[in-house]
Formats: sequence, structure tokens, C-alpha cells
Amino acid sequence: MQLNREQEERIDHLLNDFLLTKEPFLQHRYSLKQMAEDIGVPLHHLSAFINQRYGMHFNDFINRYRVERCIKKIIGEEWRYKKLGVIGGESGFNNRSTFITAFKKVTGLKPSSFLRSLIHGL
Repeated sequence: MQLNREQEERIDHLLNDFLLTKEPFLQHRYSLKQMAEDIGVPLHHLSAFINQRYGMHFNDFINRYRVERCIKKIIGEEWRYKKLGVIGGESGFNNRSTFITAFKKVTGLKPSSFLRSLIHGL
């Protein structure tokens, strides 16, 4: 499905506003269907928008926000009193495996390697 420019701009505005204000990516098992309902956009339009604009499927899209949240928490030194798996869970990941896989896909490093590089880079 190809969206027209007006549809793209509308979805872009709704989606960005929603992601910034509501942070739905922090919810475990948050789905494309739920997001479409939350922002009032047909499911197939939202899916097409994410695929066209970001060149990825919904899970990779939402996991990118989760990884960015994890990075903020790690840089904010929450790792000093929380395990990385806990930080992943607080950022919306359902389990350790999904967290590690998504983190590596976004950053090129496992969370523990990212932390080590951050510590040694200081």
C-alpha cells in the first residue's frame, strides 16, 4: 500500500506526538494493533507508514525506542544499582533474549559490551 503525502504527514504527526508523550514502547507486548487504535489510524496505514518511512517492521521500530531508553538509563549510570536485564525490562522488553538481540541490532553491541565500552571509554 502506498500512502499519499497528506496521509503520511498526518500519521507522522500523530505517531511522533504519541511516542513522545505516552511512551507506549515501555509497555510489554505493545502491538501494532494497539498503537493503531491508540492513535486512531487504520492498522494497514500505520504498518505501511512504518515500513515506508523507517524501512522496518513494527517490532524493530518499537524496539529501537526501547533500546534508546536503555542507553539513556545506562549512560545515566542506573547500571550501578540495577542489572542490565532489569533496565531492559523497565524499557519495555519482555525477556532478556529479546533485549540482547534488539540491543545488538540497533547498536552493534550486546548490552554488556556496550556498558564495558562506556566504562573503559571514560
